[in-house]
Amino acid sequence: MPIDLPTIWAGIIAFAVLAYVILDGFDLGVGILFPFFPDKHDRDVMTNSIAPVWDGNETWLVLGGGGLMAVFRWSTPRCCRRSTCRSS
Repeated sequence: MPIDLPTIWAGIIAFAVLAYVILDGFDLGVGILFPFFPDKHDRDVMTNSIAPVWDGNETWLVLGGGGLMAVFRWSTPRCCRRSTCRSS
């Protein structure tokens, strides 16, 4: 069974979503724990513990995805980027 381009891209997107969910775990975890800590001081401590890296761990996914799209766009022949390819 040959591996075609849609299958490759589906794998890349699936990996990116999985990595996002794994890396975003501590951000989401702090938000989920907020109802259990009603004191403002405790919430401030929790927020400050993640402030230096807030969403920075997902930035590489966005930049990497954009970079992959740019590489794909400019590395494929012009005829392959069209919906219909005319033969000469």
